[in-house]
Amino acid sequence: MSDSVLDIKKDNKFGQLKAILYLLQTNLEDFKDEVDSSYELLKIGKKTPLSKKIEQKIDDPIKDIFEFTSKLDNQVDSFLDQIIRSFFNKNSNLIFKAFKTNNCINDLHYSIVLKKDSIEIRTKMFTFLDNFDVMDISKKHPIYFQFIPKELMCKINFYEEIKLD
Repeated sequence: MSDSVLDIKKDNKFGQLKAILYLLQTNLEDFKDEVDSSYELLKIGKKTPLSKKIEQKIDDPIKDIFEFTSKLDNQVDSFLDQIIRSFFNKNSNLIFKAFKTNNCINDLHYSIVLKKDSIEIRTKMFTFLDNFDVMDISKKHPIYFQFIPKELMCKINFYEEIKLD
């Protein structure tokens, strides 16, 4: 590479760094202004949204931890749901219909109607679960497959029908 190309890259990187630091400086100044006004208003008994939020953290510091872990659990469940849907789509030649099933707990529960119900096909489906069950995550985020005969498909209490390709 020529020196001029390296100089351009250095200038570009320098410009980006300068812009980021400027944005940080501006945001910190805005936050400092908000903190200063919250402090002054609190002296006369007025609470700003910032001081109210801090007060909530003081009153219930554990709440944020539970909300954070709950949010993480929901994201993990969503990620696992996408993996399961992908697995169903890869095996759509074996599956007639698949449903995310309603249940009272937050487990990932699926009802599957196979095109041809056989031990071999069920084994293929259960192999996916067996591979998942050996991971530690399966204890906190269990996945369940339930096989339903076509004749009983209309009785499935489902949350969502999974679209298969």
